Amino acid sequence: MDIIISKEPIDLQESDLLIAALFRDERPLRGMAGWIDWRLNGMLSRFLIEERLTGEWRERTLIPSQGRISPKLVLLLGLGNVKEYSYLFLREVAPIITETIINLKASHICLSLPHGKEYDVDCGKLTEVLLEGITDSLEHSPSDRAWIENLTLSFGEGEERFSEILFGVQTAKSILTDRLQIRILAPSETLPKASLARSI
Repeated sequence: MDIIISKEPIDLQESDLLIAALFRDERPLRGMAGWIDWRLNGMLSRFLIEERLTGEWRERTLIPSQGRISPKLVLLLGLGNVKEYSYLFLREVAPIITETIINLKASHICLSLPHGKEYDVDCGKLTEVLLEGITDSLEHSPSDRAWIENLTLSFGEGEERFSEILFGVQTAKSILTDRLQIRILAPSETLPKASLARSI
């Protein structure tokens, strides 16, 4: 599995699918969902008004990006109520993400889930927990092992969150070393050259 960590915002990164999330009880939309709404000229807000989108737990809404952001498709994942959001909750989200990417046969996925002080969720720890949860889910799925090994996940929340995400990915890689080969791809000034070319 390749994991790309970028200093660019996730909506500027080329991929098959961008996975973002929204809560049932958070309006107006914030984070990546709010940014996507702005880039799509208020489409998500209209869906909310029309009750075609709610943010209910496990709700999944797939929309084309219409070329307004780099990923081809956007998957909005409903997370339910903000107060229930936690690291433990993220372990429950991972199987939903895994099931979705398997069903869509997506090979390059960008992930952006809520983080920050207002959610009491650190960006680095979020990344670590998600990677562990996705790996657990992939191991229990009947999917082709070669597809799993060739899967590419991208993370990027701008330069200010870069080091947090990198630390989370490195931690997950060390934990999962006997279960999944992970290659970390990041700007060359951040990692030693050997880290960019070597899979563990």
